[in-house]
Amino acid sequence: MNDNERYAPGLADEEFLRAPGVPMTKNEIRILVLAKLRLFPGAVVYDVGAGTGSVAIEAKLLCPSSRVYAVEREPQALQLLAANSDRLGASLEVIAGSAPEAMAELPFADRIFIGGSGGNLAGIIATSDQKLRDQGWMVINSISLKNTAQAFEDLETRGYQVEAVQVSIAVSSNRGSATIWLARNPVTIISGKKEGAKDGLR
Repeated sequence: MNDNERYAPGLADEEFLRAPGVPMTKNEIRILVLAKLRLFPGAVVYDVGAGTGSVAIEAKLLCPSSRVYAVEREPQALQLLAANSDRLGASLEVIAGSAPEAMAELPFADRIFIGGSGGNLAGIIATSDQKLRDQGWMVINSISLKNTAQAFEDLETRGYQVEAVQVSIAVSSNRGSATIWLARNPVTIISGKKEGAKDGLR
């Protein structure tokens, strides 16, 4: 697939190999994250705390000419990343190590997604800010009150244009002869555009 061909985001969750304890950004949230990232051909993209690789893989499938770096520290997640990227045809740059240290040698980014922080959100945001080009976008997923407030306030303090949306998803589930709604935990998506001199980047 090339950048002139249309790829509709939103692979079914079942398309990804998974394992207990390895997080994955699920279908409906993943679609919103990809929209908030505002991807474009040739962009340099980080997926920090990539887990199974669902966001990184779909970012690469949407913009095949982009360079997508999946940063992950957990050995089992790294195995899933490799397996999922291979079976779904997405060539990723997998970076094994803990963020933010593992981000040090990466090229400057146009888009950064933080899906997991391992308890070091402040450090990851600080390093992401250093690596993100002016006019670039940083998108952060949070399921906790503390991380949500920290991410929003940190980006605002750094002069980003910040927006946030909280998403509550309920999916249909069969229970005997009935079909009911099964609620998932709310997810907050914080998006920030880095201000600075406009240099022709998107």
